[in-house]
Amino acid sequence: MVTHGPAHEANDSPIRPAPEAGHPSPAGSDYYAGAREVAGRLEEAGLTPPRVQQQGRWTGEFCTVEAAHPDTWPEHAVLGVEVTHVPDAEYRWRIGRQDPPGAAEYRRDRLKVVAEALRGFGYTVEVVERSGWRPGQQALRVHRLAPPARAPDDG
Repeated sequence: MVTHGPAHEANDSPIRPAPEAGHPSPAGSDYYAGAREVAGRLEEAGLTPPRVQQQGRWTGEFCTVEAAHPDTWPEHAVLGVEVTHVPDAEYRWRIGRQDPPGAAEYRRDRLKVVAEALRGFGYTVEVVERSGWRPGQQALRVHRLAPPARAPDDG
């Protein structure tokens, strides 16, 4: 027989800390506008096909773009997303199988190509480990910072 301790009265351990002051809560379509913008840039650069071509089982490489909650954005950011690169089918990680020779290097190199393309469009990009995914799974945290405020002319 399996026994468990008594249940807690309340779950007081939030998944994420309370929102910080100064960051708006996501509301309306503006929250997702950054994801649409970045996805469009990736299509423009030829790094992911248009969504209409990704129907069914897609074997080619593509990128997924997810809107990140504003609480995770750096100060002065106007958008924040997480980009995951999915390589060609032959280089994808498979449960219970070993990677084909060179697959890890291929995935790492392609992620760098995606990061450099996004930097070329003016985004701030950092490579991050994806928590909750398989060990070693990396993604790109992408932000666009607001332009610096202009000082008033003293003319």
